[in-house]
Amino acid sequence: MKAFIDTLFVEMEESLKRVTKETFTELQTVERCGRAVNGILIKLKVSMSGYQFKNLEEEVLFFKEYKPMFLKELIFYSELTYLESKKPIGKKEQVKNYYHHMMDQMQDFFARNHQLYIYHQLDRSDQDELLFLKDSKPVSLIPDYTTDFDPEFSTINSSNLAKIMAYEDLTEYIKKRLVNLDMGFNTSGADKSRHEWTDSKSALIELAYALHSRGAVNHGKSDVKMIISIMESLFNVKVGNFYRTFQSMRDRKKGRTIFLDSLKDSLVKRMDDTDMGY
Repeated sequence: MKAFIDTLFVEMEESLKRVTKETFTELQTVERCGRAVNGILIKLKVSMSGYQFKNLEEEVLFFKEYKPMFLKELIFYSELTYLESKKPIGKKEQVKNYYHHMMDQMQDFFARNHQLYIYHQLDRSDQDELLFLKDSKPVSLIPDYTTDFDPEFSTINSSNLAKIMAYEDLTEYIKKRLVNLDMGFNTSGADKSRHEWTDSKSALIELAYALHSRGAVNHGKSDVKMIISIMESLFNVKVGNFYRTFQSMRDRKKGRTIFLDSLKDSLVKRMDDTDMGY
């Protein structure tokens, strides 16, 4: 199953990349991104029809990590389409108030699902078999009476986790928009950076984690998501699931900080060349 999921994830990223490179308005782009992700989710559902999980661990993996990885993108682009389509056209303060109002609504969802949200934030796994199996019960402090789930493809906690992850991304999106407004940037997407990241995405992620670990941005008050979001905007790149990439970096057999090591080597070489008069 893992090989199929990895292939499908790459297909989703490539589809999103193609859409974002096409010439549309920002609203058209996010709507088309949503449609692209929806197509991927349909493929996932068809492929899982009748699939028998090998064991409980694989079932947990699917409902806790694999499906939310795709569903959260669909929720994100769906909510973003609504967010930007309803955004007021007016003074800066009106737009800022609108964004703050939307963030308040997302915070309400976090509050309704406080226990699951904290479990996700703490990256816990000790209760996985209670939360992410087909017969798992919801853990919201307020009961969820949703009855239209396909029990073979969906669980309450898996879907709510995907929504939590999507809302986290949407919150970071809004925060970046608010920063742009305060700095006097156009939030319509017209002020797209002319700079392009030409190294690997994992290299950017490695750099972002290094900056965060060092506390080099906002005296350490900016989290990794915000730093990556800023770098994505600055360099016209979408890095995708950086948590997953960071986990892969931790598992590297030969050097965990390949990009940072190469940066140091490149800078030292430049200094040496300058000393030599090159």
